[in-house]
Amino acid sequence: MMARTQNKLTALQIKKLKADPQKSIKIGDGGNLYFRVDPNGSRYWIFNYTRPYTGKRNEVSLGTYPEISLEDARRIRDEYKALIQKGVDPTVQRLQAKHQRRHEIENTFAVIASKWLDKRKVEQKQDSETIRRLEHDALPYIGKLSFDQLTSELLEDRVFQPILEREAYAVAKRLKSDLNQIFKFARKRKLITYNPIEDIELPTPPKNNHKAITKSRDLGPLIKTVWRYGELHPRSLITTQIAIKLSLLIFQRPGEIRQLKKSHYDREKRYLMFIASKTKQEHIVPLSTQAIELLDSIMNLYPDNEYIFVGRDGKGFISENTMNKALERMGFAGKHTAHGSRATARTLIAEIFEQPAEHIELQLAHRVADPNGTAYNRTRFLKRRREMMQKWADYLYDLINDRQIETTLFQKDLSLSWDRL
Repeated sequence: MMARTQNKLTALQIKKLKADPQKSIKIGDGGNLYFRVDPNGSRYWIFNYTRPYTGKRNEVSLGTYPEISLEDARRIRDEYKALIQKGVDPTVQRLQAKHQRRHEIENTFAVIASKWLDKRKVEQKQDSETIRRLEHDALPYIGKLSFDQLTSELLEDRVFQPILEREAYAVAKRLKSDLNQIFKFARKRKLITYNPIEDIELPTPPKNNHKAITKSRDLGPLIKTVWRYGELHPRSLITTQIAIKLSLLIFQRPGEIRQLKKSHYDREKRYLMFIASKTKQEHIVPLSTQAIELLDSIMNLYPDNEYIFVGRDGKGFISENTMNKALERMGFAGKHTAHGSRATARTLIAEIFEQPAEHIELQLAHRVADPNGTAYNRTRFLKRRREMMQKWADYLYDLINDRQIETTLFQKDLSLSWDRL
């Protein structure tokens, strides 16, 4: 009997039905489905039913026409009738589904990661590198997903596998730590009960990752090649070219060099000052004349960017592997890395210039206790370190120009007259 009373309307009939300026028109398709046209021209579908348990009549809109076609309206009607037979109120289920969708939109990985970063900003944590990793290796692949979709298998496939394929083992390790903290943050907010990051195992990266040239006879070919990088690879970024040269001149950690901001550069005082990534304290890097010339050459390339070494996108700083990839291109794969420039300077400055280890360690931003037990003092031996940095730069440029190197560059009687700063 029901089959004969349902599906009375036709698509053509619905299309031709015109509004009455005096009253609403309501025609039935059967099975409690109605098509309504209001005087203002609004056209929409209505389903009228008896609510389970309460027994009260209720009307619910199924959507507007033509967005919801006659066929769509019938399908929804039949779905609702099946729910009612099971004792489920369609209106209640719709509200629950709407709430669930809103909950998922408000709690995607991108949203929660942003809230976690906001919390760390209040705590004055330095997260520029973390943000870069998330934006490059996580958000494009999982940013729009809700946490119940983020299984360990999905994370391994979408996030970590591409990183491992490019052999960026250190990036994978750091990103895993970032994600672990974000998932813990989500768990505290009752968004998950299980942290999938805990089940992800990453391969152990190869040892001796920071290869370094530490023999004076091998340094000349490295320096000459680095200073010709732009000539050898014309399409390389000028910021990359300068970053590699500066890393050899000032031997700071690659991450600190890449993230240098214009505000860190004090040309008048001839130094860089920033928060060292390991000591978490202000660190001063005296600059040689050559280092200042290099910085000045790119300082105005991107006037609206706060960073000095801007990447290819013109927005953020150069990526973690940029300098090492450049060194590999120059033929130094397995021989020298950007981080290795620290070992190069540490070894040869001590060997050739006979500088006190304390001066070099301070310049490397290592923790060095002074006689009073202070762990770190940014201004200790500043004048001596400034002289050391200039002599080191002169030494490197002499190698570039094939000039004879004078190894006795620091005279003991002169050093005794300098102030101990």
